[in-house]
Amino acid sequence: MSQPTCIIYDRLSRLFAEEAPDHRIAACKAYAEQRGWKVVHVATDTNVSGASKLETRPGMREVLSWLPRVDFVLAAKLDRYARSVLEFQRLLDAAKSTKTTIITADGVVSPENASIIINVLAAFAEYERDMITSRITESKKHFRSRGNHLGGLAPYGYAVTGPINDKRWTIDETTVAITEEGDDKDKTAAAIIRECADKLINHGATLTGLTRELNERGILPPADHARKRDGRELRGGRWHSTTLRDVLYTAAIRGWLIQASPGEKRGALTNQPVLDSQGKPVSAGPAILCAETWSAVRAIIDGKAKGRGSERTGKALLLHVAICSECNGPMYRQRRTVNGTDYSTYVCRKGVGKQGIHKPNVITARYLEELVTAEYRKRFGTFSLMRWAEPDGSAVLQHSEITGRIERLAGSLGELDPNGTGARMVISQITALEKRQTELMAEAEHAEGRWVDAGGTINEAWGSRDEEGRRALLTDLGTRVVIRPATPGAPKRFDSTRVTPSFAGPAWWRESEPAEAHLIALALEEELS
Repeated sequence: MSQPTCIIYDRLSRLFAEEAPDHRIAACKAYAEQRGWKVVHVATDTNVSGASKLETRPGMREVLSWLPRVDFVLAAKLDRYARSVLEFQRLLDAAKSTKTTIITADGVVSPENASIIINVLAAFAEYERDMITSRITESKKHFRSRGNHLGGLAPYGYAVTGPINDKRWTIDETTVAITEEGDDKDKTAAAIIRECADKLINHGATLTGLTRELNERGILPPADHARKRDGRELRGGRWHSTTLRDVLYTAAIRGWLIQASPGEKRGALTNQPVLDSQGKPVSAGPAILCAETWSAVRAIIDGKAKGRGSERTGKALLLHVAICSECNGPMYRQRRTVNGTDYSTYVCRKGVGKQGIHKPNVITARYLEELVTAEYRKRFGTFSLMRWAEPDGSAVLQHSEITGRIERLAGSLGELDPNGTGARMVISQITALEKRQTELMAEAEHAEGRWVDAGGTINEAWGSRDEEGRRALLTDLGTRVVIRPATPGAPKRFDSTRVTPSFAGPAWWRESEPAEAHLIALALEEELS
């Protein structure tokens, strides 16, 4: 008999030193060892509310992706999974559909009592679902099932067409530039979406950088673009990073009709696709992004989301890459230009002024960046660039929702005449849902995160990216540059001996199995030497 497997999950609403998850993860590992389970993965969420949707949490999406391949999911306590009864029930439904058991290391939910706890929670969740369902009118259900636009502005990139009772989305052909001149005069909203997605995935762009670029190019934001399309006066609006995030994150750019999630306010981060009777998303128009591109964009946005109190990145190439040798803290770029000449420096703030805790550590920025760039490109320039493609867990969630539909339809069969029209209709629906259920399970079982070729070499990516994209490349290859203070009395010129760059290597082999990574590291070292 094979050894049972488990995945560990931990969540923190806010990250404080005294609340670090290490002790809870250690408790889970000890519990698994005591039970004789093999821990195959550890997933964590930081700065994530327990009331948030499962699919909006990066760590929980990893759990959902692993469900078909493990026997147990283990957390330290029940509230680490969710603080919403409905969300926890959704997790239980997903686990049930893959025959996986949800467990807590504190013994509240154990393999012996899991079914009892699940039944109690299911009763509360059923009541909450009934309250939500009662607020949905039959007319909206009817039009939604047909993929009709239900009112308001169409999502960015789309326009509304068709008669009043059969409105659909079509690709918006209206141009998005403020002026009728320049390279963007013929660009449509759909073209802007595809361009931003490509820059995020393949060129290391950030939402902040793309937002700044769109504003500099005079690209109208969604609200003003809609006003221009309708012939109304523009309000001079600007793109914001949250606006661009919502445009790229929403399921609407797949051409799917969307609706607010039960118990959530309507928003791009929480809206979910409307599913038809066969469990497939209802199409309201053509897709702007394909499934793979959209999933990659959402994974990047989730991975780069910052909580309050998190470190924020600026524009400097070596921000959080250049490290002071005295305090092991980051060095910041101080920008200074005189008569068109760049005299900017990297400075450790802990060595400045009367409050400094160590001697000054300052170095010329231009020469430092040139040195690191040359060393980096010499070592890794010919490597093929890879990017991480992470499954979003949507197949598992859809599978569990369809499983629930099948169970409810099967329960209603007992009240119908076996030879009547109603029974035949229910059986037909169940047959279609079971087919979709099989498709989704096959998709879920093969949905594993993987490194994929991003196209081109690192040198090519470096040449095509801006400063933010280049900093992302340095970070991805584990670059660390330690800078020592100048020797007292030494000539005031750039001294390369003060700089010690080191490179951990590409993330796509650093995250391999230890033995495999060691062999790759040896081969890499031999190649570089």
